[in-house]
Amino acid sequence: MRAALIAMMILLLPAALLAEPTMGVYFTYTPGSMYYNPTMGEHFSGYLYAHNVECYLNAVEYRLVLPAGIALMSYTLYPGTLELGSPLAGHSLAIWPPIDGWNPGYNLLVTFDLFAYDMCYPMGAMLDAVIAIAPHPDTGLIQGSCWPENYLYPYTGLTSILCPEQYGVEETNWGAIKSLF
Repeated sequence: MRAALIAMMILLLPAALLAEPTMGVYFTYTPGSMYYNPTMGEHFSGYLYAHNVECYLNAVEYRLVLPAGIALMSYTLYPGTLELGSPLAGHSLAIWPPIDGWNPGYNLLVTFDLFAYDMCYPMGAMLDAVIAIAPHPDTGLIQGSCWPENYLYPYTGLTSILCPEQYGVEETNWGAIKSLF
């Protein structure tokens, strides 16, 4: 039993050490849900979070990609943030004072006010519509800066899904599900 526990810890250690910071849009105020089903004419919020930063975060850059049927109405920045650009064209944020990336392990950077002018399939055209965090068009990177050294750190951009397609697991065999991808 002891040998199995030690072997498991050794196997999980590289994953913990190589955990890269991520940045994604969530639909709950604390990171949790990356899936949402908006109705036509609904205002809803998306929250841009940075995860696994493990430093004092003082700057980030990214670009927000929205699907057809969703519009960005407005956004609210973290207090003390200076911005260059816009979320849809490439957004650079400088944050002072720096945000503690260790506690609680995620940081709210921007709150987006989104509007759905389409609805989910079959009533509307949205099905598996993706909201993505993409590289800034000027640098080609999703990155952040750690204070006080100000070294740049790459992020992995996450995708969130609006109107996720439902797969029935009881009605279909595994081979049919694999053939969908």
